[in-house]
Amino acid sequence: MKIVIIGAKASGKSSLGRELARLLQIKYCETDSLLEDMYYKDTGRSQSCKEIFDILGKEDFRKLEEKAVQAAADLDWQLIITGGSTFISPANRKILRKDSVLIYCCCTTEVLLERLAETTTPETGLSKTVFLEWYKKDIAQKNELYSTFADIIINTGKKNPADLARQTEQLLSEELAVRCTAANTYGKIIRLTTFGESHGPALGAVLDGLPAGINIRENDIQTELDRRRPGQSSITSPRREKDKIHILSGVFNGKTTGTPIALIIYNKDSDSAKYEPIKDLFRPGHADFTFWQKFFNRDYRGGGRSSGRETAARVAGGAIAKKILRQRGVSFYAHTIAIENITAGKIDYEQIEKNEIRCADADAAAEMIKAVAQARAEKDSVGGIVQLEIHGLPAGLGDPVFAKLDARLTQAIMTIGAVKAVEIGQGFAISKMRGSKANDNIRKEGFLSNNAGGLLGGITTGQPLIMRAAVKPTPSVARQQQTIDRYNRNSMISVAGRHDPCIVPRIIPVMETMAALVVLDAWEIQKKLHPGSLAENNNKV
Repeated sequence: MKIVIIGAKASGKSSLGRELARLLQIKYCETDSLLEDMYYKDTGRSQSCKEIFDILGKEDFRKLEEKAVQAAADLDWQLIITGGSTFISPANRKILRKDSVLIYCCCTTEVLLERLAETTTPETGLSKTVFLEWYKKDIAQKNELYSTFADIIINTGKKNPADLARQTEQLLSEELAVRCTAANTYGKIIRLTTFGESHGPALGAVLDGLPAGINIRENDIQTELDRRRPGQSSITSPRREKDKIHILSGVFNGKTTGTPIALIIYNKDSDSAKYEPIKDLFRPGHADFTFWQKFFNRDYRGGGRSSGRETAARVAGGAIAKKILRQRGVSFYAHTIAIENITAGKIDYEQIEKNEIRCADADAAAEMIKAVAQARAEKDSVGGIVQLEIHGLPAGLGDPVFAKLDARLTQAIMTIGAVKAVEIGQGFAISKMRGSKANDNIRKEGFLSNNAGGLLGGITTGQPLIMRAAVKPTPSVARQQQTIDRYNRNSMISVAGRHDPCIVPRIIPVMETMAALVVLDAWEIQKKLHPGSLAENNNKV
């Protein structure tokens, strides 16, 4: 992340930048100074930017300026003060805009001219009248361009730099707060951004933060998508989507290049016709009402971004994280432990992918499938509970207080639309236990129980990490229900179309891949903060 200050010459960039850097206690650099230093290293001559421009000419000067801009951009967590015309170059704009907050310093032409007169005399060879006409036009063009790209605009006017810095600090806080709530990206180092809608042309994801050289094939991703896709069994939506993955960038010759990995899945079997008759009605249990209240606009064709189909993009990105963790000895086992009032009595991981409901108990699975079929016959739906187990985690993964691994995992799983509750280890049941029974006693051979679910203080113990999620019944049902329309008029609704009578078996790969993204991100954070700690303390209990 960088803070970049742009503006015309004499707009107060340097004064504000230096004061702001002092206030924020971060380093700062000026692209003009970097350019002058580069020229000195190349020639052994100390010259100002203007002198260098006159010597090199416009074309060569811009090439050197671009090198200076790139050098500044490579300095992370820095405040960068640009030259008066630096941001005009498209190449420089592209470099400076990446991972940055752009602050545009502006003021009236009269103030700029007044400041210029105090510091330098423009040597243009133009008459004063012609120069003023040219200068006003130049400032107007810069203002139009700079204000378009700026995240924050500061009128430097007559205020002193200290006051301007405090004003800018407040606006920076507000800008960063907004960015932190940009809810389409997950992760700190391993970052996944998803896009697309259920009935749009495509869904996709951009996975960033992976190093180069990791073996990735489309089949690694397709295997997980096939577990999530609709139309795979008699108890899922009959929508016939193959969910074929296409890798657009970031992988070459089967290996990651270290650049963002762009993934896309084209929608091939969307049918919006069933939504036309109910486009003005809010479907109970869906996000139709809340999206309308927030945005005053919504994609009524299946809910758009609030549709469960959005999770296909998560699975695509998370599949890569899951493969990387598998190579580190970590395994994910999510399985259905309850559907309606039917619960599994035993766990046999070999059974999970052998039945449509993905239950690790073959006998219970048969009863669960019957319950789903009955709900579908009655134009209704059922929910259930999924248990997620993560095996092979080293002890010591996660951070205290606000970055506890269980806090990050539960937050990630709760972002899945159908999930309404999450518990770790014994969860709510531990509230009924005595402390002496709830505590996981320890011997030199290891822990004697796992009531905590593999986490203490938000940090892994080396035991299997156990969590469960409550999945609500699919809200789209063909039964008549009460609702209102967008004009606040009472109405009745029956939701026709191709819907899952139970979303539980298809949510299982979503939970696994979301958890994989969390664990991999936490692992990479750990490597940055405490290099070697996991390798040295890889105790599995």
